Amino acid sequence: MGMTVLAADSLLGYAIKPDPEPLTVSTDKDPVMGRLDITLGPGNSGPAYCKSVTVRIPIGAGATALTENGAQLTSAVVGASGWTARPGFADGTWQVFEFVPERPPVQVTERAVTLVVSQIEVNETVGEAGIEIIEETSLTEESFTPKTTVASVTKFPAEFVFRNFRPTKVMVANGEHAVLRWDGSTDAAYTMFWARNSSQDVSNVREWTTPEPLTTPTGFMLQATVTAGGQTLTHTLTTAVMVERPDLEIGHLDIAGRTTFRGPLEGLVQDEVLLLESTRSPDGEVRDWEAEFRVQGPGFVVLKMRVFDLPDGPTASASVRHLYREVQAATVYLTSNGRDFDAGSATQPFKTDDTIRCMAEWPNKDRGGKSYGAAQWFWHPLGPQEPPVRV
Repeated sequence: MGMTVLAADSLLGYAIKPDPEPLTVSTDKDPVMGRLDITLGPGNSGPAYCKSVTVRIPIGAGATALTENGAQLTSAVVGASGWTARPGFADGTWQVFEFVPERPPVQVTERAVTLVVSQIEVNETVGEAGIEIIEETSLTEESFTPKTTVASVTKFPAEFVFRNFRPTKVMVANGEHAVLRWDGSTDAAYTMFWARNSSQDVSNVREWTTPEPLTTPTGFMLQATVTAGGQTLTHTLTTAVMVERPDLEIGHLDIAGRTTFRGPLEGLVQDEVLLLESTRSPDGEVRDWEAEFRVQGPGFVVLKMRVFDLPDGPTASASVRHLYREVQAATVYLTSNGRDFDAGSATQPFKTDDTIRCMAEWPNKDRGGKSYGAAQWFWHPLGPQEPPVRV
C-alpha cells in the first residue's frame, strides 16, 4: 500500500512504497535487501515547477536509521524520461541522492515520475527511520526555494508477516455477505475497518465475513499493530468488494438520457393522497362520479375500484386521463365473474402542469344494474409537493 505524504509547505506530493512491504529488519542469518519507490505528483496547489529533488537516507544501526551500509545504496528514475539520478554521496550520518531534470525546471503534473533508492540492507533494529525529501520548487518559473518533507519508513520485527489481504469474491450480489482473507503472524493485533466508522477486532481469525450483507461497493482497511523494542508499529492493507446492481445514495443527480425503473419507487414516492372517491349505493345513488385536477409536480395516479353484486351484462368502469393531451387513459373495467364482488386497479403517470380527469361509469339501474361499490383515485407525488388542485 505504501503511504502518501503532503507536507505543509511542499508543492509536491509523494507516494512512498517500500519493497518488500512490510519492511522487516535483518538478522545475522537473514539480511533483508529492500528498496524505496518515491513517486512524485502535484501537491495541494496543483502542478508545480521543479529544479531538483534530493533524498536523504539515515545511516546507522539504531531505530531511526535505515541501514548501516550507505555506500552500497544505488538510485534510479523510472516511469518517465528527462530525469537523471546522480551518484549518491555521504553527508555525515546521511547518504544523499540528487534527482534532477535534464532541462530544469520541469513542470510536475499528474504524469508519474518515480525515484528509486535500492540495495538497502535494512539494519537489525525495529523502529521508524525518517527519510528526508528536499524539493527545489516554485509555482512559477522563478523564485525557487528548498522545501523539506520528512517521511517515516517503518521497520518491523523479522518474524512479522502481513500480506495477501483479499476478498474471496471481488464482486458479490446485492444483499450477499463478503468474505475476506489474509496472511498474518500471531505477534500482532488486527483491526478491520469498513463502511462508516465500523470496526472490529479480528486478531483471532484470518478469514472474516462481513456482519451485514453488502448493498453498495465497500472498501476495507485491515490494520496490524505490533509492539517491539518498546515501540508500537502499525501497518495497513486495503481492498474493496464490488456489488452487482448496488443501492445508491447520492446528493445530486443529472440524467441526460432515458431512465427505467423495474421496481417500486420507494423513498422517491411520498405518502399517497386520496383525490376522489366515486361511490354507488345499493339503491342506485351515485356520488362524485367525475372531477378534474391540476398537477403541481410529477407523480402518478393509482386507480382502484371494487364493486359488489355485479350483474351479468352491464359493465362498471373508472378511468384517469390527461385532459389536454392525447394519451391513453388508465381504465378499470369490471364485469360479472360469478363472485360476490370484483376488483381491479390501474396506474397512470403525470407531469407538472398536466390536468387530470377522473371519471366513473356505473351500470344503469334501468337496465338491471343493481351493483354498488367505490372507485378511488390516489395521487403519489415524486418528491415533496402540494397535492393537485381541484379544478
